[in-house]
Amino acid sequence: MSPKYHNTTCRTRYFFISLLLFSLFFGSLLADEQGFPMDERFKRGVSHFNRKEYEASIELFRGALGNTPDDRRARYFLALAYFKAGFEENALFELNTLINSGDSDPILENLVSYLYKKQFLLGGSRVDEEYAVGMAISGNHLGKYVLSRMTGIDVDRAGAVYACGFGSKLALKISSEGKPLFAFTSPKINHGRLYDIVIYDRAGGTTADSTVDSIVYISDYTNDTVYKFTAEGEYLGRIGASGLTEGNFYGPTSLALDADGNLYVIDSGNMRVQKFSPDGRLLIAFGREGEKEGDFSQPSGIAVDAWGTIYVSDREKQTIGRYDKSGNFLSLIEGKTLTDPYGISYTDDNRLLVSDGSGIVSFDLTHSVWKKVQTGKELGRVIDVKIDSLGQLYACDFENDEVVQFIPRSEKYKNLNIILNRVDTSNYPTIVFYTTVLSANGLPLSGLGPSHFLCRIGGGLVGRIDLSHTAVRDSKHNILVVADKSLSMSGHGQEISRFMRGFLDSLDPADQVAVIGFDKDTRILSPFTTSRVTAANAVTDPVYGEGRAFDRAFRKGIDLLNREFYKKAVVFVTDGSLGEDSFLTYSLEACKNYAANNGIPVYVLSFGGKQDAMLDYMARSTGGRFYDVIHSNEASYLYDTIKSYRSPEYVIYFSDVHDEKLEGLYIDAEIEVDYSGRIGKNRLGFIYP
Repeated sequence: MSPKYHNTTCRTRYFFISLLLFSLFFGSLLADEQGFPMDERFKRGVSHFNRKEYEASIELFRGALGNTPDDRRARYFLALAYFKAGFEENALFELNTLINSGDSDPILENLVSYLYKKQFLLGGSRVDEEYAVGMAISGNHLGKYVLSRMTGIDVDRAGAVYACGFGSKLALKISSEGKPLFAFTSPKINHGRLYDIVIYDRAGGTTADSTVDSIVYISDYTNDTVYKFTAEGEYLGRIGASGLTEGNFYGPTSLALDADGNLYVIDSGNMRVQKFSPDGRLLIAFGREGEKEGDFSQPSGIAVDAWGTIYVSDREKQTIGRYDKSGNFLSLIEGKTLTDPYGISYTDDNRLLVSDGSGIVSFDLTHSVWKKVQTGKELGRVIDVKIDSLGQLYACDFENDEVVQFIPRSEKYKNLNIILNRVDTSNYPTIVFYTTVLSANGLPLSGLGPSHFLCRIGGGLVGRIDLSHTAVRDSKHNILVVADKSLSMSGHGQEISRFMRGFLDSLDPADQVAVIGFDKDTRILSPFTTSRVTAANAVTDPVYGEGRAFDRAFRKGIDLLNREFYKKAVVFVTDGSLGEDSFLTYSLEACKNYAANNGIPVYVLSFGGKQDAMLDYMARSTGGRFYDVIHSNEASYLYDTIKSYRSPEYVIYFSDVHDEKLEGLYIDAEIEVDYSGRIGKNRLGFIYP
C-alpha cells in the first residue's frame, strides 16, 4: 500500500467512526418487525448484489424501502439490481424517482440517458461530420524508436495503433495512449523499406489459422514480400518474393483485408492487385498498365467493402475504380476531382475514407455523395487513414512524421458510460472493482490502462491499481450450452451430435462447459467440466418432453455463468423456433437484457433450418450471432467467434488496509474514467468486511 493511499484512508476514518456511532445510537429506534435494524435489509441486499444475486437483492432493497421510502441509497441499488437482472423499465422508474425527488446528480442523469438510448445504439464505425484532435503521435519522439516518413497505419479493437515508417524502415505497435510497445522484427528477416501494415483482428470473421487470434501483415517494398506476424510480434512467415509471375511482387505497397481474412496487395511495379487466402494461397490477380478505364497508371490505395467489391485508387489518374470479387472492372467513382489519392479504407456505415493530398474526404457508397472531412487541424501530406470502432479517425501524415487521432466533435465533450458492476471483497484485503466502460454511443472501450482510472473508497483515493486480471479473465472460457429438449428436437439428434462433438473438441483444454436442458422443466444435465465427453453426452441426451419453457432455462444459465470468473458465453441449441410457453415467466427483453447487461454474448445454433426473428434479435443484441447450421458452414467457426468477443468489463484490483472500526459498515465506492478528455463516473458500495 502506498503512503498516499494510507494517508487518504486515515483522513476518511473520522467520517466512518461517526457513522458507526450514529448506527449504534439510533439503531434501536429504527428496528423493523423482524428485529433487524433499519438498514439490515439494505446491507444484506448490497452483499447479495455484489455476489451477482440480483433477484435476491431486489427483494431486500424493496423491503428496505418499504420501511423507509426516502432511503436514496436503497432506491439507487434497487435500480442497479433491476438493470443487472434485465428489468430495465423498472430500473428507469426507480432512477427517475430519484431524479424527480430533487436529489439528482450527473451520475444518475448519465445512467438514465444511457438506458433510454441503449435500445437504439448500434455497433460499428461511422464517419462523422466534424472532428477535433484527440492525440498526436510524433514519430520523432517514440521512446527509443524513430518512425519517419510514415506510409501505413491500422488500429485494432483495443485501440492499439500499428504504423509503418517507410523512411526509418520500421513497423511499430503503439498503445492506445500513444506509447511504443514493440517493433515488428525477427532474426529470420532483414527487412527493407516497409510501406503498409494491416491487422486481421478476427472480430467474428473466419480464418484458416485458428491458432492465432490476430494476424498482422506488413508489406516490404524493398524486398518484394509481405510479412506475417501475430499481434504480439511473433514472426509467422512471408507471402511472395521478387518476380513478375503471379504470386510474387515487384514493389508491394498498400494492403487491405476482407471480412474473411483474405489479403489484397497492390503490386505496384507489376501494375496489378493480388488476392491471397489467410494461409497464403494466391486466389486471383488482376490489373494491367494502360490508359483505359480500369487500367492502372500508379495504383496507390485499396479497400474492400462488406460485399467483396474492391476499390483501387490511382494517384496519377486521380481516380478510384470499382472491381468485382473476381477483379473485373465495374466503374469509376465520379463526382469529385481528387488531387493526390493515396490510402483508402472502408467503414461500417458503407463509406470510403480517402487520404487526398493534405486532407481527407469520404464517399457515401449508398447515396453516392462526396464530403470533405473537417479535422480541425492542418495536415501535411496524408498517405493513409483508418477509422476505429468508436468512430475515431487516424491519419498518417507523411510530411510531419506523425499519426494524428481525431475524435468526432459530437463525442469529444460527451460523457463516457461507466457502470461499476460490483465490488468484490471476498478476498479482502484485496478489493476488486468490476467496471464496464462504454463510449457515449454505447460502444466498448478496450485497451485502457491504469492511468485512465481513478478509484475511490469512502471518499479516499486509491493509489496503485492492477488491471492484469482482465487478461487472466479472458484467458479461459466458461461456455453454457442451453439445449432445447422439446419433442420437436428429437429429429435432429444426429446433426446435433456431429456438430457439437466437433465444436467441443475444438475448445482449449482449460475451457469449461456446462449443459442445461429444458422442455416444460429445466434441468442441469452437466455442471461445468473440462470433460468434453461428459458435456457432449449431456447435449446429445435423447430424452425429450412436452413444452418449451426457454425463459426459465435461459435465466438459470445466466445465473450459473454469473458465478464464474472467466470469459463467458451462452450457446443455444435449437431448431430455430420458439413455443407459446417460451416467455411465460420472463419476457424476451428481460432475458436478452440479463445476458447483455452482464457481458454475456448468446450464440444461437439452429438445426432445423428455421430463423426465429426473436432469437436472431437476442443474439445480435448481446454481441453474439445466429447460425443456420444446416444451410451454412459459418457455424464451423463458432469457437473462433467466441474467442474474438471482447468484454467491455475491466477487472481492477487494489489492496486495502484493514480497520476493525469499520467492520459491518456500508462504504461508498466510486470510479472515474478519463479517455482522451472524455470523462465518466459511477458509484456503488460495499459492506466493510
